[in-house]
Amino acid sequence: MRLRFWLFILVTGYLGTTLFAQTDTSLNYSFFVAGHTYGVPEDLGIHPPFREKFAYIRGRPEIKFGVLTGDIVAANPTATDWDAVDADIDSLGLPVYFTVGNHDAENLPLFENRYGSTYYHFSYENDLFIVLDPNLDSWNISGDQLDFLKEILMQQAGLSHNVFVFFHQILWRDSDSPFKYIIYNSGAGRGDSINFWTEVEPLFRGLTNEVFMFAGDLGAPWSSDVTYDHYENITLIATGMGDHERENFIVVNVNSDKTVSFDLICLSDTVSCLGNLTDYLKVDELVAIQTPVFSQVFEFIPNPAFDQIRLQADPGGCERSQIYNVWGVLTYEVVCADFHRGIDVTNWQRGMYVAIIYRDNRRYMSRFILQ
Repeated sequence: MRLRFWLFILVTGYLGTTLFAQTDTSLNYSFFVAGHTYGVPEDLGIHPPFREKFAYIRGRPEIKFGVLTGDIVAANPTATDWDAVDADIDSLGLPVYFTVGNHDAENLPLFENRYGSTYYHFSYENDLFIVLDPNLDSWNISGDQLDFLKEILMQQAGLSHNVFVFFHQILWRDSDSPFKYIIYNSGAGRGDSINFWTEVEPLFRGLTNEVFMFAGDLGAPWSSDVTYDHYENITLIATGMGDHERENFIVVNVNSDKTVSFDLICLSDTVSCLGNLTDYLKVDELVAIQTPVFSQVFEFIPNPAFDQIRLQADPGGCERSQIYNVWGVLTYEVVCADFHRGIDVTNWQRGMYVAIIYRDNRRYMSRFILQ
């Protein structure tokens, strides 16, 4: 198991106070998120400046656990490296969950033998936590892992409040996107194309939950210090350590009404030296994704539909289309030519669907209902 402290049990399920969540803004619980926690290669175990903050963490009893967002150990890790990490975490006295970074994955059998699967989920106070491993497929979430993600969202998202997602690489950073301002530590292992924007992010954007994604590949002297972006129901955060001047970690505070706030914690003597996390907001909308790319807006006919539905668009309307159910889970992939002619939806489950139409590396979203 990747949970490194066994004296605590994470309690899940609804509490009796849930009925009053609309008016109760008191703090419910907190957890910390820390990336690139080996710091610099010469460190053994947890980066010493972060280890010195363990007293601060223990001094906040509302902090119930932590998540390390990858590069927990330096390159070519051995059992000795992981033994040192385990000893440091045991000294903290809190449960800590591991996310696999590119260095951690360099000896994947060793990691799996010690801590289990590199992707998993858990729940705490009716919030859903999902840990993913992009190292398995060149920064893609694919195959069994993608199936796992879809299944968890289908089963758990509708029963949960917030959704917290953790991975090491800053998957949302793309040179052709508004997130190109981010300078990450390393592009090691990145494929020529990745499926974050085409397959992963749409699963979450279709949810009614607030979704918070954390990556941990910052902290080098050349990288960004910390990043924070928010659009629609999605918040994207990256953090890390290793650069002794502005290294940091984040405390996430979840109130009883399920609103979320953040404390950006410096590893220097001045805890708040970097200010408020939300001050780093750069991207608050994704215009390119929201704006139609066709010469006229496509539409579904009829809508609502019963037994057949057709996509109407300008000539050459789309390259491919994906259909997501109300939980944001990819349900069908439809060839555009078939969609233009009309497809039989008699056996589809009734309800609302979100369609994403792709063309020229852009996408346009719309909804239709089956009655």
